[in-house]
Amino acid sequence: MDHNAELQRALSLHQQGKLLEAGEIYRQILAEDPNHVDALNLMGVVMQAAGDLEMAETLITTATELAPDYFAPFANLGNVFQAAGRVDAAIEAFEKALALNPQSVESANNLASALNEKQDFEGALAASEKALALIAGFPEALVNKGNALLGLGRAEAAVEAFEAALDLAPGHSNANYNLGNAYMDLEAFEAAVEPYRAALAADPKNPEKHFNLANALMKADRLEECLAAFEHALALRPDYVDALCNHASALQSLGRTGDAVARLQKALAFQPDSADLHWNLSLAALQHGDYATGWREYEWRWQMPTFADFKRDFTQPQWDGAEIDGTLFVHTEQGFGDNLEFCRYVTLAAARAGRVVLECRPELRRLFAGIEGVADTTALGDPTPDCDAQIPLMSLPHAFGTTLETVPADVPYLTVPEGVEADPRVLDAAGLKVGLAWAGSPTRVDNHKRSIALERLSPLFDVAGVTFFNLQMGPGKEELDAFARRDALVDITDIVTDFADTAANVEVLDLVISVDTSVLHLAGALGKPVWGLMSQPTGFLWMNERSDSPWYPSARLFRQPEPGDWPAVVAAVADALAAEA
Repeated sequence: MDHNAELQRALSLHQQGKLLEAGEIYRQILAEDPNHVDALNLMGVVMQAAGDLEMAETLITTATELAPDYFAPFANLGNVFQAAGRVDAAIEAFEKALALNPQSVESANNLASALNEKQDFEGALAASEKALALIAGFPEALVNKGNALLGLGRAEAAVEAFEAALDLAPGHSNANYNLGNAYMDLEAFEAAVEPYRAALAADPKNPEKHFNLANALMKADRLEECLAAFEHALALRPDYVDALCNHASALQSLGRTGDAVARLQKALAFQPDSADLHWNLSLAALQHGDYATGWREYEWRWQMPTFADFKRDFTQPQWDGAEIDGTLFVHTEQGFGDNLEFCRYVTLAAARAGRVVLECRPELRRLFAGIEGVADTTALGDPTPDCDAQIPLMSLPHAFGTTLETVPADVPYLTVPEGVEADPRVLDAAGLKVGLAWAGSPTRVDNHKRSIALERLSPLFDVAGVTFFNLQMGPGKEELDAFARRDALVDITDIVTDFADTAANVEVLDLVISVDTSVLHLAGALGKPVWGLMSQPTGFLWMNERSDSPWYPSARLFRQPEPGDWPAVVAAVADALAAEA
C-alpha cells in the first residue's frame, strides 16, 4: 500500500465530510504502520467527531509522542481536551501548537476560545488578536475577540467585533448569539431580539438560544411573545430549571399567577433546595392570593444574594407566634412602604408578648412610637436591645398564619403623633384637597415601571375644584422645577422632616393619589381615601386585577390595561376625580 497516496485519498474524503470512508483508510494505514503520525492524528480527529474522546486522545497523544515537533497533533489534541471539558489541558496543547507554528491561525483562535472558557479574558483577547493579525477577515477570531471583550465588561467594543464577524459571515450563528448577549449586557433588550432570532434560524434545536431570546423579549416587555420562546426551550429540555423559573416570572407579570405557581413547583421537583425558586414561588403565590404558601416560602428570602447584606445574626430565637412572657424585638427590613404596611402586626404581637420593642428607620420613629402595643422604639443602627425573642418585621404574617381571609385590615392603625401639626396651607385651602406622589425609590429594580413622570399627570390639573399638594420627597421631586403646571401644585414638603409630618398633612387631605410607594401605604394605614396608580406588572401584594386591596379598605386601585399604558390610568383617574370634585 502506498501510504502517502492513501492518506491523500482519505484526507480528501475527510474534507468532504465522508468520515466513515476516511476513517477506514486511516485504519488500514495504521494496521500496516501503527506509528504513522498523520494517520494517528487524523484518525483521532475522526474518533472525536464520532464522540469517542478517550480513543481520540489515545491516538493523537501517540502522534505527539512520535513527533514532538509537529504542531498539528497538538492543535487537535487541544480540541479533544476542550471537548472533554479539560480546559487547562486544552490551553497547554494549543500553546504548544502555537509555539511550534506561530503562523497557525487556527491554533491562536482555538487558544482564544479555551482561554475564554477559562475566563482568562485578557489572554483570550491577546490570542484572538494574534489570530486576526494573521488573517484579518477571520469571523471565528472576531467572535472570540468579542467574547473576550464581553468578559472584560467592554460590551460596546464587543458589539463592534460581532458585527464585523457578521459582515464577513452574515448567517454566523455564534456571532449573532453573542451579539444578542452583548446587547443584553448593554440593557438594549429590544436590540438583542433580532440577533437571537437569527442565531436560532441556524440552530433551532438549541434550548439556551431559545431561553436567551425569551429573556430578551421579557426584558423588552414583550411578555406574550416571550412565553412561546420559553416553551420552545422547555420542549427541548423539560428539566431546564432557569427556563421554568423565568417562564413563571413572565406568567406572573401577565397576571397568570396560578400557571406561574405550577411552573415553579415543577422546577422545585428538579431543584428542591433552590432558594431562588422558593423565593419566586413566594411572590407568585402571594400575588395569586395563596397566602399560606406565600408567607411560608417568603422565609427563603434570607438565602437570596440580594438579602445577604441585610441578614442579621441573633443569639435569641426567632419568634414563632406563641405567647411569651418576655420582650419581643421586631426588627426592620426592606423599604418604607413595607414597614408602613406590616407594622400593623406589632399590635397583634403585643397581645402575645410581655413587651414589644420595634426597630425602624429614623424617619419612621416618631410615627411608629404611637402604634398600640409598642413599649419602645429603636432606630436602625442602634445597639440591639435586650430581648427574649426576635423576628424580622415581614416574617410576622407567617408567624400569625395569615391567609387572604385573615389579613388584619383594621384601619387606621397609625395615628398622627400628638403635637404634630398639619401645614396651614392645607388647612386653609379651598375645594377638594388632593395630595400627589409620582415616584418611588430608585433602589427598587422595577422603579422605572412603577413610577410615572409628573408631566404625565397634567390632565388631572384640568379638573375644576381641586387643590393639589405635593407629597413627593426625595428622587422625583426635582421634576417640580420643570413642570408646566407648577403653580397649580402646592409644595408642602419644604418643612417636612419625617413621616410624622407627612402623616399630619395626609390626615387633613381629602384624597391621596400615589403610585406604589410609601405615600400610598401611609394614607392606607391612616385610613384616608387613597387612589393607587398601578403599573403592570405591579407589586405582588396588590394581587391581580382587583380595584381594591385586602390590606387597605380605603384604597382604590387604577391599573394599567397594558404594560406602560399610563395615559389610560391617568384618564380614568381624571374622570373619577371630576366626579369626586
